[in-house]
Amino acid sequence: MDMDYTMEELLPVVEKLTFQFTSGDSSSVTYETARMLMEAILYCIEEYEKEGNEFGVRSENRQEAAYVYKLGYEAVREKVYKAKELYENILKDFKDYGLRNLKETFLDGMPAFFIRYDPKFKPQDHLLTLDYPTVGVITNLKGIDAIYQYLCNIKLENDFLQVFAPENIARRLERLMPDYKEAYYDNMCDAVLLTIIGCYIADKSIGQLDLRDEDMIAVQEYFEGNDIEIIEGKIQHILAVLFQQVFSGKEEMKAYFMQSSRNYAVRIMNGIQNNSLSGVFGLYHQFG
Repeated sequence: MDMDYTMEELLPVVEKLTFQFTSGDSSSVTYETARMLMEAILYCIEEYEKEGNEFGVRSENRQEAAYVYKLGYEAVREKVYKAKELYENILKDFKDYGLRNLKETFLDGMPAFFIRYDPKFKPQDHLLTLDYPTVGVITNLKGIDAIYQYLCNIKLENDFLQVFAPENIARRLERLMPDYKEAYYDNMCDAVLLTIIGCYIADKSIGQLDLRDEDMIAVQEYFEGNDIEIIEGKIQHILAVLFQQVFSGKEEMKAYFMQSSRNYAVRIMNGIQNNSLSGVFGLYHQFG
């Protein structure tokens, strides 16, 4: 249910939150602070619209702004607890594969977030830049919504990578970039999944993640002459088979990674057209 409140309806909520922020001296608030507090209130109201049904208090009748804000604030706090629980769950079997960017973002940054996050006065600020990218984008999310979705993404990606021997992932990344531990800033799953697609087409062991320049002949023959829609359909078929056979039909994981199929199709088509499939599949450093 959409709840667009007027400034007149929101003003009492702003005044109360300002009083709390300044410990009673509301006359000292700057324009920037007032704007921050208004954004905090609107964020909580939006959170109620998204999550309020969990509290069993949703109503088709229009509620007062102060009431909705209070419930939204509780929804924000509840999501913080859920995010922390999820983070601790991921930590039980998390691997960073030596990637500095992933380690600094997830192992170093996340604990700092839970210490510094302010659900009352600045819930819209998620504090972290989330430098390690996930397959699922979170650009339209803010605050705890962004952090929670990021953690959900990391959980799916970590579960996906656990199927493969760590040394095979490390070898794949090293062939992509010899100093990957310090200098790799892309998503690991992207490189691994694209390698799997190539291995599947070349009829090689998927688990080994050992794709070579000579395998590009099979890849080119498999896709050559197809338009972008057909290429994407073939990729989706491969992914569907993969997640059925290797991941026992985990639908959430399949749907998550399936969103990469269009991007892969575009890259593969360009690689065929420009005779650069080896570059598309990241086969830059072949050795061993």
